Amino acid sequence: MIRVFIISLLAGTCAFAQTSAQPTVASRAPVAQQPAPPALPQSFNPDNVPSNAAVITIHGVCPKDSATTKAGSKEVPAKDSSCQTVVTKEQFNAMLAGMNISSQITNPAAMRNFAESYSQLLALANEGEKAGAENDPRFQELVRIARIRALADSYRHGLDEKYSNPSQQEIEAYYNENISKYDSFKLERIIVPSINPSRTPAARAEHDKKVQQLAADIRERAARGEETQKLQDEVYKILALPASPKTDLGMKRRGSFPAGIEKDILALKPGEVTKLETEMSGFNIYKLRSRDTIPLEAVKAEITRDLHQKNMESAMKAVTGNVHPELNEQFFGPTGKTVGPILRNPQSPGTSGRPMPDASIGNPAQTPITPK
Repeated sequence: MIRVFIISLLAGTCAFAQTSAQPTVASRAPVAQQPAPPALPQSFNPDNVPSNAAVITIHGVCPKDSATTKAGSKEVPAKDSSCQTVVTKEQFNAMLAGMNISSQITNPAAMRNFAESYSQLLALANEGEKAGAENDPRFQELVRIARIRALADSYRHGLDEKYSNPSQQEIEAYYNENISKYDSFKLERIIVPSINPSRTPAARAEHDKKVQQLAADIRERAARGEETQKLQDEVYKILALPASPKTDLGMKRRGSFPAGIEKDILALKPGEVTKLETEMSGFNIYKLRSRDTIPLEAVKAEITRDLHQKNMESAMKAVTGNVHPELNEQFFGPTGKTVGPILRNPQSPGTSGRPMPDASIGNPAQTPITPK
């Protein structure tokens, strides 16, 4: 059982491998130029390694029964009463896939770190079996908790795979049901800044009155069809401001503007302008040039993500929605803000796909379990 359990301990190896090769922010010293990373040796080419070739050979780890084949490794005896554990490329990749960390083993250093950690843990597991660590109640409880988390993560990962590739029919149905979500508008905007360089209250009031009247006049002229860029340039000239902005905003989608302003824009017909919109920059005037619907193919990837998230949330709610733990307040304290279940891996499959780092990886001898 210990040999199987080391797989769960290795779940944090990837995070350790990725960070151990890099200095922390605090330890980085300012340098003028970082040296270029050394080139990989030409011999490094995992794709050229046959699936049945040995990629890890652990000398000195003697299984109790060398004739048996265990999950994740093929154990065979060597000559002269010695023994070794051999892991093929296929078995190594299956180990990474089972922990859903294949995408994080992205460089030789991470691969080596994972393999070396596995070797150390396997050696310690052998000794643990000899010492009877499996009979320690703490080990048995640790295995029980690890099993619960592994089952939950495996189920969540299965859901993630199930909903990551919706069918074309699902995508088309979602697109048609939410067609307004894919509205796009070609807009122009005139800005009448309300910046007031005057300092006295009377001067500020006079300036504000002037700007508001200017904005109203410009809005009327835009509604009559005058060119927006010409009007924008005139505004900045009157207010003695440099470099007037471009009025062409290009194509925009729903959700690009505050709700009140977007409501006014959606009510326009091509060629019409909004009322004066009061914003942080001053008085803004929007002119609708055209409206269109984004074609399905252009938003297919976005719909796939939306469907994935929607289906995942629905599936998780179906499982956990009626689960409400009742806690003893004398033991746990009064009800406060819920921080989430401790058994849920915040980096489990279905979220970011990364495993929860294990603090003991990198120092496998840490926190030993001794038999009673």
